Amino acid sequence: MKLLIIYFISFLSVHAFEVDVEVFEKGDYKVFKAKASAIFDASSDEVISGIINFDDKCNNQKRSKRKMMKWENTCKFHNENLVEAVKIKNYKKNIVAKKYPGALFLLWRNINNNGKYSHYDVVVRKDNEEESEISHQMLTESEVNKFIPKNERTVSAFNELKGTYKIRKLDGKRTQVVYYYESETDHWFLKRDFIENKVKTKIENGTLQALKTIQESLDKKRNKSEI
Repeated sequence: MKLLIIYFISFLSVHAFEVDVEVFEKGDYKVFKAKASAIFDASSDEVISGIINFDDKCNNQKRSKRKMMKWENTCKFHNENLVEAVKIKNYKKNIVAKKYPGALFLLWRNINNNGKYSHYDVVVRKDNEEESEISHQMLTESEVNKFIPKNERTVSAFNELKGTYKIRKLDGKRTQVVYYYESETDHWFLKRDFIENKVKTKIENGTLQALKTIQESLDKKRNKSEI
């Protein structure tokens, strides 16, 4: 089952966002996949900066639900369901680097989306001559206990969750970004057919938001430099 939506955004410095969502069953699991793409009028370094600033993205209206961030801290970029995203400082970097070569940092996400959820991600960067790749992947409970001495309890409706940004330089200081999202669940409620369209809509919005915040980051940086 596949859904393709093309968004025409009014930004002058970005082309149309394209979002493609697919849902299918794999044994006892339901798998959700999405692909979103856009071309930005910016260098690849500027675009990457707008990707890895995960801790600048959250919902300021949900301050009261924060656990790690201070109440008075203000996130720069809105994310509807994300209460807070916090980069972890105290973790076993050598062990993480061995399991995930190219790891930049670990990230804790506190989510409020029809329920309270939280999980840890590892954020990894890989580069080659043609493109750069930034990925975020949900850690398993055993990995969390191995990597982080003092960790928060995690609760997720998904067994696996991963996102990958592929960043490619184009001519004229333009950069193409293709974002791939994939999640897998055996949660009894999320597997029901009547909830499928609602989940797909949230994934569409989430993958679109992943690209929009890149543009917002670029705009904010340019506006600041013009002051």
